[in-house]
Amino acid sequence: MNLNLRSIDLNLLTVFDSLMDTGKLSATAVALGMSQPAVSAALQRLRLTFDDALFIRQRSGMQPTPRARQLQGDIHEALQLVRRAVTAAPTFDPANADRHFTLIGEVMFESMVLGQLLNQLADSAPGLRVDSLPIQQNEPVKTLVDLTADLLLDYVNYDHPQLLQAPVGTEKLVVLAAADHPRIKTGLTMKDYVAEPHVILSRRHGKQTSLEYAIGQSSMERQIRASVQSFASMPIVVAQTHFLATVPERLGALYEQAYPVRCHPFPLAIEPIPLYMYWPRVLDRDPGHRWFRQQVSAVLA
Repeated sequence: MNLNLRSIDLNLLTVFDSLMDTGKLSATAVALGMSQPAVSAALQRLRLTFDDALFIRQRSGMQPTPRARQLQGDIHEALQLVRRAVTAAPTFDPANADRHFTLIGEVMFESMVLGQLLNQLADSAPGLRVDSLPIQQNEPVKTLVDLTADLLLDYVNYDHPQLLQAPVGTEKLVVLAAADHPRIKTGLTMKDYVAEPHVILSRRHGKQTSLEYAIGQSSMERQIRASVQSFASMPIVVAQTHFLATVPERLGALYEQAYPVRCHPFPLAIEPIPLYMYWPRVLDRDPGHRWFRQQVSAVLA
């Protein structure tokens, strides 16, 4: 007989399992917190489902039929599996995990985080895959809420009821100049800074750039000569021109190793930029997601 599980009330199986154990309608009612008439009604539905009497009433109690004895082992095992699945605390074993995580953020986070993160995961979680997505125009929050991404890294402070956030560090700003810049040798003053031509990061659909966000004003009297789509283009432009670029300190350190450029302290006393990590509220208690957040936080720290 082929039964459609959708047509079966699986709660009836707990009544069957208890009746096999107690042999009495009254004892099953007590064990399951049901009334005796409700247990009798459940038994009648079980008989219709399996097209068998299942239990015969005798003086000593309810005697299982051969069909009931045949069903007992499979039903009891199935219920045990369900109980374990429902009551067991979720676990995550990174060494054996086969899971896919997606980060969303500006390209600078990809440069600053991804390589170190992959190195960190290589031994502890070799089966994990990490993808990096760019922040779309006005879409980072929606991307998280839709569960298209697992984490958002940004310096912008978002407030959304379906997201949680945590500060994951701060970032200082430095000024990038060509190593052979004729006027910028060992440092620069604010006068030097505003006098030189600059390449800046394009604004993100009306939002402030990281520099503007850090200094708390929408513009500075800089000689802006170019804008680029990502921080990754800045050291190339700076190395080929006498333009200056303002970048996060850790990014500047990477550029110094790869390009003929030099980092100089920002000539204005400003507070470091706070970095935030955001994730969907519905994933907060997921053990794998929690573990991954810890790994990203460790790299950013």
